[in-house]
Amino acid sequence: MSPLPKAQQVLRPPLLSPLIPVRETQEASLGDLIRMVAESVADAQSALDRASAGLVRELAETEVEIVPTIQEVIGKDGGISFERGPLQKVSLLDLGVMPTFYQFSQTVIDVQMDLKITESSDESGKRSGRFALLADTGSIRFERKLNRDVSVTSRVTATLVPVPMPLRLEPVRSIAAPASADTDES
Repeated sequence: MSPLPKAQQVLRPPLLSPLIPVRETQEASLGDLIRMVAESVADAQSALDRASAGLVRELAETEVEIVPTIQEVIGKDGGISFERGPLQKVSLLDLGVMPTFYQFSQTVIDVQMDLKITESSDESGKRSGRFALLADTGSIRFERKLNRDVSVTSRVTATLVPVPMPLRLEPVRSIAAPASADTDES
C-alpha cells in the first residue's frame, strides 16, 4: 500500500483511510449513529490531548542557551559597564514556555435524514417484538438524484476553547540565594 499523498497526511493515521474503499450504508441504528458521533468527538479530544502532551515533551527537550545574570558595574569614574554571567543551557519548559491545552466545549452535527421504526423477525417470518429506530438517508439521496425540491444539508460545528493546563504540570519555582562565605556563625 502506498503512503498517503502529502495533502492527506495528518498528525496520526486516519480512522478511515482514503486508500481503502468503503461501502456506504443507507441506514443505521439511530443509537449507533449517536454513539459514533460521541466516539468521534472523544477520539478528536484524545488527539488534542496527545498533541498537547507531545508539545510538553518537545518543550522539555528543546534547550537554549541563556545569560542567567547580568551585573551592572559602576566604575570609579562613574562609567557603567555590564558583566554577563556564564551561558547556561535550559529547556524552554524551564523558561516558562507552556503549551495551550484545548477541549471541545460544544459539538453540533446536523444531518438531514428520515427516521423509521423497524421490527425484526426471525427466518420463519415470526415477529420478534424487537424494535429499532433507524436513520435512513437513502430516500433523501433518491429525491436529490431526481432533482426534486429537497433541502438537504449537513453541518458540523465544533467549538474549541483553551483550558488551563493540568495543575501539576507547572513546575514549582523558587529562588535560592547562594550560601555566603562571609556568614558569621557564633
